[in-house]
Amino acid sequence: MMKMKFLLAGFVAGISLISQSAGALADDIYTTQYRISVIGLTIARANTQTHIGQNSYRLKGDFASSGIARIFDQTDGTLLIAGKVNKSGFLPDSYHLQYQHKKKAKSTSISFSNGQVTGTENSPPVKKRDPWVELTPAQLKNITDPISAMMIRAKSPQDVCAQALRTFDGQTRADLRLSYTGKGRYTTLGFKGETVECTARFVPVAGYQKDKESINYLANKSRISISFATLGNSGIYAPVEARIGTKIGTVKVSAMRFEKIN
Repeated sequence: MMKMKFLLAGFVAGISLISQSAGALADDIYTTQYRISVIGLTIARANTQTHIGQNSYRLKGDFASSGIARIFDQTDGTLLIAGKVNKSGFLPDSYHLQYQHKKKAKSTSISFSNGQVTGTENSPPVKKRDPWVELTPAQLKNITDPISAMMIRAKSPQDVCAQALRTFDGQTRADLRLSYTGKGRYTTLGFKGETVECTARFVPVAGYQKDKESINYLANKSRISISFATLGNSGIYAPVEARIGTKIGTVKVSAMRFEKIN
């Protein structure tokens, strides 16, 4: 279930990075609020504030379990990301996730350099249970964190979904392979407009237990769809809505607010 939460974190936090003006000299600031639900019941909420400058970005977010889910699975956490902005998109330099799950403190920190992982620290350490698929150094090149990966610079809507997003969350290397299905629309506080609809396939690469039921379900049975949107002529797309099939039902991630505040 925690792996699912971090996959969801990648979807929802990515929304807040959507609108970047390439010629801006001062930081643009965006605030967002999200709702995560299963069969209509809210299970988590998240908030982020993102500063985007001409050559850099930084994100600060917080998230917490909510509603009936909080009775059985109390989770509260924060997320900090900082990195560079270039013509290709967003390149993280640092990623730090800190949270409490059932009153136990946990954290993940990753350092990057030009798309390569240069350091990872998990507290407590990752428990490697057989049959474990080990990471290799080559698998930690040309990747990004699950959040920055959702930022896609594209020339056309169809190009948005012509992607294989290569991610590392501090434990698992995975790809998210997108396919174009059409166009839609989305309305929320601060945004109203057209979306690009993609299906996604989760492909685990390394850093996971091979026969783990939740991983196998995501890889082989889950139906995943993502709605991407962009503001103005930035050419940068990010998700405003996602649906992920799980054994307990479809998890829905929705942006309840997406607004520029400066």
